[in-house]
Amino acid sequence: MRRRWDRYHQADDEWRSDFPFAGLQRYAGALPPQNAETGMAAAEFAALTQALENYYGRGARGTLNRIGHEAFALLCAGQPLTIGLYRLIFPLLASRRRSQIGLSLVARELAAPAGRVIVQRDDQRWSLLDYEGDATFGRARDTAICWATLGEVQAALQWATGREYDVAETACKAQGAPACRFEIGGELG
Repeated sequence: MRRRWDRYHQADDEWRSDFPFAGLQRYAGALPPQNAETGMAAAEFAALTQALENYYGRGARGTLNRIGHEAFALLCAGQPLTIGLYRLIFPLLASRRRSQIGLSLVARELAAPAGRVIVQRDDQRWSLLDYEGDATFGRARDTAICWATLGEVQAALQWATGREYDVAETACKAQGAPACRFEIGGELG
C-alpha cells in the first residue's frame, strides 16, 4: 500500500488534527515513512479518506481527485526505467494499446500486494474493476466515493495517450457493489 502513504504524505498539519477523531491517533504527529512496506490496513486508509472528507467537506472530491493525479505521478517517479521504456515505445503503439498500458499500471498498484483489480475492454470502452476498494472499507454511501482512484485513472490515461478522457465511477463498493467500476468514455475537449 505504498501509494496510500504517498498520496497523503504532502498533507498539511491542519487536517491531520482530525486524525484522532477518525481513530488514527498514531498518525496525528506524522505519517509513516514513504517506502514499499505494507503497513496501513484498509480500515485505516478508509478512515484517513473519511478524515479528509470531514476536513474539506464538499471540496473533498476535488482534493481527493488531485491526490489521485499526484499518486500516479509518484507511481511513475518510482519506476523510472519502466516509464522510460514506455515513453520510447509509445510513439509506435496505437492509442488503444497505450491506454491499456496506463490502466494496467494503475491496476497493478491498486491490487498490491495480493488484491484483485481487472482492466477490461468491451466493444466500445475500457473499464477498471477494483475489487479491493480500500477507501470504501466499512463505509456505506448512496454515491460513489473513490475520487482518488478516479483521479489516478484519469492521470494514467492522460500520461499514456496525451489526451484527457471522461472517466466515471459507475459502481462503488460503498454502494453495495461487488467492485468499484471505473468506465472510460470519450475524449474531453
